[in-house]
Amino acid sequence: MNWFQRFPDRLEQEKQALGELLAQGWVKQVVWSVDESAGTVSAEVDFEAGGKLREAQLVYPFVYPFCPLQVMPRARGERWSTHQWPSGELCLEMRADNWHVDFNGADMLLSARKLLGTEAQVDSAGNARRVPAIHQFTQAQLLNLKGVRLVISDALIAEVIRRGGEVHGLDLKAIDHAGCVVFFAVGLVGSAEHGAWVDVGIPLHLRAKADRIARITVMQKDDARHLAMVDKSLSPGEVWAQFSPIAYSGYGIVVGLLDGQVLAKWLGDKAYDIAKVPMDNQQRAPGRNKAIADKRVAIVGCGSMGSKVAASLARSGVTDFYLVDGDVMKIANVVRNDLDWTAVGAHKVEGVTERLQAINPGIEVDGWIGNLGGQFSTANLVTCLGKLAGCDLIVETTASGQGFGMAAQVATMDCIPMVWGRVFGGGYGGYVARSRPGLEANALDVRHEIYTWMTNPDFPKPPKDSDIDYGVEPDDQPSMIADDADVSVIAAHLTRLALDALLPATESDYPNSAYVIGLRAEWIFAEPFQTFPILLKAPLAMDGIDAGRSAPITDLPELLQPAAAA
Repeated sequence: MNWFQRFPDRLEQEKQALGELLAQGWVKQVVWSVDESAGTVSAEVDFEAGGKLREAQLVYPFVYPFCPLQVMPRARGERWSTHQWPSGELCLEMRADNWHVDFNGADMLLSARKLLGTEAQVDSAGNARRVPAIHQFTQAQLLNLKGVRLVISDALIAEVIRRGGEVHGLDLKAIDHAGCVVFFAVGLVGSAEHGAWVDVGIPLHLRAKADRIARITVMQKDDARHLAMVDKSLSPGEVWAQFSPIAYSGYGIVVGLLDGQVLAKWLGDKAYDIAKVPMDNQQRAPGRNKAIADKRVAIVGCGSMGSKVAASLARSGVTDFYLVDGDVMKIANVVRNDLDWTAVGAHKVEGVTERLQAINPGIEVDGWIGNLGGQFSTANLVTCLGKLAGCDLIVETTASGQGFGMAAQVATMDCIPMVWGRVFGGGYGGYVARSRPGLEANALDVRHEIYTWMTNPDFPKPPKDSDIDYGVEPDDQPSMIADDADVSVIAAHLTRLALDALLPATESDYPNSAYVIGLRAEWIFAEPFQTFPILLKAPLAMDGIDAGRSAPITDLPELLQPAAAA
C-alpha cells in the first residue's frame, strides 16, 4: 500500500499546508499528481524567490513521511543555487540527517525561498551573499565525486622524498570499478642514480602486474611544477612538460608532493584531478592479538571451513601459515569457499595462499598439495608431517577420518595444540573442539568423547547424512548440503577457538573444550544458536609409545545444561 493510501490524512495536510502558502501570494500555482506505480506524489509549484519566478517540482517519495521530499527545478539541468545536488535537488535546512515526520512540504518550500532570497542579495562591496554550508561530509562522500583515485603509501612517499627533487618514474596498477578507476602506486622505476624500489606493503598480485608508468616528484610551493598542477588554464601537454622532457603523447599521469599533500592529475584530452584516497592506521584488532604474530598455524583442509578460518586468522594477526589440501577449486565450490571465480581451476592451497597475501602482503605461506591419507610416497608424506610438527597450532577442517587421524597423531607426538570443527550434513548445526597438551586428552580421545556424547541413546537419532565422511567425497557420493551462512557460523566459532588456543592457558576465555552448536531446531536443538558445552575428561598420564595411542573411553561424558543463546 502506498503512503498516501496508508496515511490519507497526511496527504490532505500536505495539500492544506501548500494551500496556505498559495493564499499568501508568493506561491502562484500548485498542481498535484499521483504516480501509483512508483508510490509517489508530486506537486508542480510556481513561486517567487530572489526576485524571480521559480518553476519547481516537489516529489514526495514512496517512504514519505519518514524521509524528506525533494525540491528541485522542473527544468532538467537548471541551477538555482550553490546549495544544489548534482541531480538538481536543493539542499535545504531540513535534510536526511535531521528530518522529522512533523516537517512537511510547506516547510521545505519556505526553506527554499529563504535560501534563494538570501543568495540573490549583495553585500556593501557588491558581492553576492553566500549562505554558509553546514555540511559535514565524510571522506567517503567527498570521494564519491572523484572518478579517478590514487592509493599511495607513506613508505613510497618517504622514498620519493629521500631521493630528492628530480622526477621519478612511478609504477601504477589500475583497477576499474563501476564508478571509479583506482590507481595503486606499487613502486619506483630505477634510474642511473637510484635502483628500482618496490612497495612490499602492496599485495603481490597488484605490484607484479603494474600497467601504467606515471611521473612523481617533490615540489616546492609556487615552483613551476606546483603552478602547473594548480593552473586550470594549462593544457595537458603544458602540465606534462613540467614533469618530462618526452613529448606529450596524449596520455599521462603526474604526481607532485608538497608539504604533506599529494597532488595528482590524469592527462588526456583535458587535465583531470586524481584524488588521493586517505588512509588511517587506527588499531582495530584487540591488543592481545599481538601475541600471535610470531605463531605458525597449520590449516589442514582449505575447503569451505578451512579457507574461511585461514582468512579470518590472517585478519586477526597470524602471519605464518602452512596449508595442506589436495583438492582443486571448482565452480561449485564458490557457493561456500572463501575463494571466488578467480581461483577456479587452481589448487585450493594456491588459491588460499593468494587470498592470505592479498589480505596482508607480509604473510608467509608454505603449503603441501595433497590429502593426508592419500596415495603418496613415504618421503613426500613425511615432509608434510614434519612441517606440521613445526607449527604452533594445527587447525583441522577436512571432515576426513584419515586426515584427522594423521594430524592428531602429529599433535600428540609433538605436543602441539589442535582445534577442529565440523558442520553437520544438512547445515542444522556443528561443533568445535580443541586439544591442548597437558590440559585436555589427545585429539583422538577428545573426538571419541564427542562421538560418545552425540550417540547418547537418550538423544533422538541425528539426520541420516550427519555421519558421512565429507572429507573424502568420492565421485559417487553426494556433496554435503549446507549453505555459506551455516559454514560461516561454525568457522567463526572455530577461528575464535583457534585464536584462544594460541594464547597462554591462563588467558583462555573458554571453560570447556568442545561445544555443539545448533543453527535451527533439529535433532537435540530446541532453537537456533542453542549451545551444548561438553565436559571432557582430564588427560591421562602416558609415557613412551602409548602417548600416541587413543585411550579407551568407557564412561559417558557429563552433559552440561545448554549455554545461553549466542
